[in-house]
Amino acid sequence: MKFGIFSYAILFVLIPLISTTTNQLKCYVCNSNVDEGCDGDSVPDVYKVKCSAMIRPYCRKIIQTVGEQKSVVRTCGSAAGSKSCYKTPGKNNAQVCSYNHDFCNQATSFNRQERIMTMMSSIIILTISMLIIR
Repeated sequence: MKFGIFSYAILFVLIPLISTTTNQLKCYVCNSNVDEGCDGDSVPDVYKVKCSAMIRPYCRKIIQTVGEQKSVVRTCGSAAGSKSCYKTPGKNNAQVCSYNHDFCNQATSFNRQERIMTMMSSIIILTISMLIIR
């Protein structure tokens, strides 16, 4: 009986972690020149999309500076370059960052931290439940 409960507890923790890695990548797709709120720290949910038709998809955030005007483009991309972030030189430049986890092209992304906290909480709950069962 103890082993059965332990098995279900492990599945309860592992299935959500596995399922998040098998889903399609989700990114914000917008352009601050035409889409309101695209350049803010908190991007509206209306710009969330699935990057489904790409091989090795990545979320990209591009901050372009042309003269004194700055714009932000958030998009799905395919196959990130050798660097996750880079900046082109000169007065007219672009800072490009590519990531491969959901909604990572938002300014403040806590996705990875949320997963770690969920996993740690699950381990603590599992440990406490195992101590109670004994």
